[in-house]
Amino acid sequence: MHPFRRAAASLMICASVLGPAVSTRAEEFDPSRILSDAEIRRSDAMSLSDIRAFVNAKGGFDAVTDVDPVDGRRKSGALLVRDASVRYGINPKYVLALLQKESSIIETQVPTKRQKDWAAGYALCDGCRVTAPLARKYQGLAKQIDAGAGWMDWYLKNAASSDVLRQAGKATVISGTTVVPANAVTAALYSYTPHMHGNQLLWNIMRRWFGVGGEALTFPDGTLVRNAANGAVALIQGGRFRPIIKASLITTRFKTANVVDLNSFDFAALDHGSRGTAVRFSDYSLVRTETGTTYLIDGTTKRRISSPAAFAAIGFNPEEVEDASEADLTDYADGPVLDATDDHALGELLQDASTGGIWYAVSGQKHALLDRVLLDSNFAGRPVRKADGAEIAALSDAGPVLIADGTLVMTAGNPSVYLISGGKKRPFATQDDFLGLGFSFSRVHSISTQLLALHPSGQAISIPGTRQLFP
Repeated sequence: MHPFRRAAASLMICASVLGPAVSTRAEEFDPSRILSDAEIRRSDAMSLSDIRAFVNAKGGFDAVTDVDPVDGRRKSGALLVRDASVRYGINPKYVLALLQKESSIIETQVPTKRQKDWAAGYALCDGCRVTAPLARKYQGLAKQIDAGAGWMDWYLKNAASSDVLRQAGKATVISGTTVVPANAVTAALYSYTPHMHGNQLLWNIMRRWFGVGGEALTFPDGTLVRNAANGAVALIQGGRFRPIIKASLITTRFKTANVVDLNSFDFAALDHGSRGTAVRFSDYSLVRTETGTTYLIDGTTKRRISSPAAFAAIGFNPEEVEDASEADLTDYADGPVLDATDDHALGELLQDASTGGIWYAVSGQKHALLDRVLLDSNFAGRPVRKADGAEIAALSDAGPVLIADGTLVMTAGNPSVYLISGGKKRPFATQDDFLGLGFSFSRVHSISTQLLALHPSGQAISIPGTRQLFP
């Protein structure tokens, strides 16, 4: 292995780069199974704070108030949705999508009177007059929300005994197409909206907002996510959401990482679904646990210091040691043990004075840097010391440095873009997946094919449906 001498300048990446390299995969609308029976009954899928954050990111729905016809209390739009969902055991994601499908009220900044009066389209059939007695009975935002959620509950409990309503497993003609609903909720949707366009619109809204079937977004390991509303940042590592509680870490340890901006709802959903331990420590922090063991934090690893004598011999300052619990270090892998007898115990970048090649020397070993991008992705801000060939030759060769997790890369002549995650190169299945997850082409590094080939191939990165993140 020969480390690089001089790296070529980084290539500018444009948005069309993924075009010829990825498939045009798209989730297909299945008219026989629009939503799942299990998902429709998940009344706990969103908390009140989740609903409020979601609608506030979309428009002015929560600023609208009305009197709940069930308990007589005046409530905001978000609270009306939450209470109706809980009352009838219906997923609030469906209720929100129903309102958007029927009136577009969720994505409207200032809802009109008509949008509020007929938000769920309840009691309004094609050709019906809004002044008809039945329509007037259900006029008003709160009545519409209650009726929209309540009707779905009523159908699921009573439809099996009806000779009029559409049924799961029984063929029905929708907009000239024969459809056999595969489950109860699909039959219910055709009973509520007896045409194909409206139901496909509902499916598209659910897919765009929540992913097909209502799944939350997931991000590959190494991704940084940021709450665009308040600037809070977390690291996705080991499938867990790890809050970064020191702002200084963003400009030091994660200086070159790709940060994906999320709205408050998606950020909170990741937090609630997979909370891990917080990222508390800067690189090269010294921490001591309740067992008396002292570690040096080195990236995603913790390096145990072999003895008090080694601590003193290496030159550490006792006043710099922070207290930590074993739980604080759960998400750090064990790195090489630190001993005073090791050459380059703390790790050092060495540049061969004669060849210009750069190596990472640590604990008596050397690792070749095959590409200049590694200085940014793995060693941002670390100094490089000139060394003679004899010093470098004395170190045992331990293989080249691999690209840090969370780095976006591509190679010349290959338009595929990869994210390094868990040490593997994971291609994006489509451009929609790349953009839908919030990644930026401006952060893609051009690297050598030799360096990319050192990383085993991982699963392609895709999201359920074409999902657009709202600002």
